[in-house]
Amino acid sequence: MALLRGRLLALAASSFGLLSSTLVLPAMAVPSDAHGYVNGSASASGITDADVAKVKGEVGVAVVDTVRKKQFMLNQDKPFPMQSVCKLPVSIAILRLADAGKLSIQDKITVRKADVVPFHSPIKEAIKGKQSDFTIRELMTRAVCSSDNTACDLLIARAGGASAVTAMLKEAGITGIRVDRPEGTLQPESVQIAKFLKDPRDTALPRAMVEMLQKLHSGNLLSKSSTAVVLEDLFNCKTGPARIKAGLPAGWTLAHKTGTGRDVAGQNTATNDVGVAVGPHGETIYIAVFTKGSRAKIEERESFMAKVAAKAVAGEL
Repeated sequence: MALLRGRLLALAASSFGLLSSTLVLPAMAVPSDAHGYVNGSASASGITDADVAKVKGEVGVAVVDTVRKKQFMLNQDKPFPMQSVCKLPVSIAILRLADAGKLSIQDKITVRKADVVPFHSPIKEAIKGKQSDFTIRELMTRAVCSSDNTACDLLIARAGGASAVTAMLKEAGITGIRVDRPEGTLQPESVQIAKFLKDPRDTALPRAMVEMLQKLHSGNLLSKSSTAVVLEDLFNCKTGPARIKAGLPAGWTLAHKTGTGRDVAGQNTATNDVGVAVGPHGETIYIAVFTKGSRAKIEERESFMAKVAAKAVAGEL
């Protein structure tokens, strides 16, 4: 564990700036109302109209390659439902409070079985009797690594509510990411899918998500120790193995957070994966892939994400 923390601190100490170069996006790769940037022609980009069409829904992508100094953007300024990706900004907000001395991640929160929210909450099995105490640190790990909805909602409450999380992001210079509802409220409302897909709440712009990842990884959001804490959870996230991770070659590691919404009448609310891909020699690529309203099977959605990652690592975006 000490070795892992040392590595995380070393990664957090490295500094990268968002790329300012404007590259030409192939007209066929992105709808006319999107403003994307990619190096080369449609065939050279590695992501084609046919790849996007297989998702059978809206797609948003933001990739920043710090080694080759280029970026690829697709619908990067459109809002996409985060689903469980929201657990990353929630953890960041908690750690900003810890850095400010307003809480300790070793503080304990009592979790009652009555607190367990519907859908994905494996913490229910860890509660002994009617209630058990968990440290904030334990709840963060459960929220990020296991995507536990109850853990997430308890952290949102401890942060002062969803609006407080969004406010802390704005204070940190992050706009385009908003947390508006706890999972216990959001998930039941997502079944009204037509309304949900148009709802600006609990969404992120792909560009904003990549900017947040870059600020986090470069140590510009949190203290070194807090940065190491959240990166440890992100590197240990086991969900979505067929998404970004599946596109990375041997020797690469991934610090990431997934989000997976429900299927309603043959249409998926959202399927996402965002993260920091780190190569064997410290190469760093920031990747955010969002889909919403897809009518394709989850295998097609995940295959698209894996292809984005593979093409990014190969320098073909």
